[in-house]
Amino acid sequence: MKNRNGFENSVKEKLEQQHYDYDPSQWNAIEKRLPSPKKVLPWKGIAAASTLLVVSLLIWQLMEKENSSIVENEQQIISNKDGVPVPEKTAISSTENQALQDFDAELTIIVHDRVYDHAANNEDEEKTTSDKYRKVPEHEFVPDEESNTTVDDKTTKSSQLNQHGLSNASTGKISRPSAQFSLNKTSICTGEVIDFQLLSQSKQAQYFWDFGNGANSTDNNPVYQYPESGTYYVQLKATSTLDASVMNISDKIAIHVLPAPKAEFRWSENSMNAIPSIQFQSNSATAVYWEWDFDNGIKSTEKEPFVTFNKKGFYTISHTVTNVEGCSKSSSQQLEITTDYNLLAPNSFTPNADGINDNFIPKALEILNVNFEMSIFDKRGLVYSTTSVSFPWNGSNQRDGGLCPQGAYVWVVKYIDHEGKDQIFKGTINLLK
Repeated sequence: MKNRNGFENSVKEKLEQQHYDYDPSQWNAIEKRLPSPKKVLPWKGIAAASTLLVVSLLIWQLMEKENSSIVENEQQIISNKDGVPVPEKTAISSTENQALQDFDAELTIIVHDRVYDHAANNEDEEKTTSDKYRKVPEHEFVPDEESNTTVDDKTTKSSQLNQHGLSNASTGKISRPSAQFSLNKTSICTGEVIDFQLLSQSKQAQYFWDFGNGANSTDNNPVYQYPESGTYYVQLKATSTLDASVMNISDKIAIHVLPAPKAEFRWSENSMNAIPSIQFQSNSATAVYWEWDFDNGIKSTEKEPFVTFNKKGFYTISHTVTNVEGCSKSSSQQLEITTDYNLLAPNSFTPNADGINDNFIPKALEILNVNFEMSIFDKRGLVYSTTSVSFPWNGSNQRDGGLCPQGAYVWVVKYIDHEGKDQIFKGTINLLK
């Protein structure tokens, strides 16, 4: 065992002591004798890339199939809900395909007062809502009568669709509510009522009326009464129910309010020719026509009439005046008469030829100086008649002759006053012996 280890150690020492110089030419000679290495293709990388491509294609096909199914379901739902069949898909020519692309690029939808840019949305799905919507310029609105689609439309009219189910319009502008209105008159009198009517009404709009005098209304069809005369300009605004923005505004319409006359009046007692009467006076300085109703069967068109009330009581006096513009106004007051008036006739006389109270005739007939007829009646009929204050009733009986017995008799006086009106007065006279 020891001899073996000694041998190994001796060999090792000899090897360690051996030294050779490096000669590059020898190494080059060895390399020339070696065979050339073969090229190895990266099969593993190619296999991995191919697998990834196949999987991607399968996923894309599955997604396309799912999207197509969703679109068909939505079209079926719309067809069932709205009652409008969805047109079947047909082959599209290159010209039609270009038209569809142009339509998609130009499609703009106005929702209330915002514009949704369909083309911009397709280009960049990451845009925020504020980027996709912009404020609608005033000129882009279209009137109701020019619009094919309204904000509250829930169905698509088949007449608006072509064979591909698209609107014939290059843009899908949605109409704004109308701000047009009508009124029953443009020239009125102060205090007169005027009616305003919408020509069309939208559920998406709130209407605001400006009457031009600081007054306004949010009623759809308001009724208004101008308290003062002048010229006022009425304007209607249609605002959005969502954000109160102005969606449409009408032209200003001039309303001419004419002044109305004053219809106040006053009265005073007047005993003209010993006959109690009331004189009425109008306070209107601009009236050219007057009407009076005295609640006793008497009417007048005089400016300051005199009226006699025969019976005591309360009377409603009505007065109407009209000015040169044709505007009228009325007022009324209540008048109280405290005593009866009956031509100042006495209630008894004594025809006994003593020279005291021997005749009967109403005193007013002696003052009025009018043509009259006085008749005296008993229970059987007419007993006396006269047409002159010079022939009063002295108790005689023209029917039977002689004198009438003591008792109560009815008298009636008829005459035409200075205005040409028929006047009738009645009363009772007691004949005493």
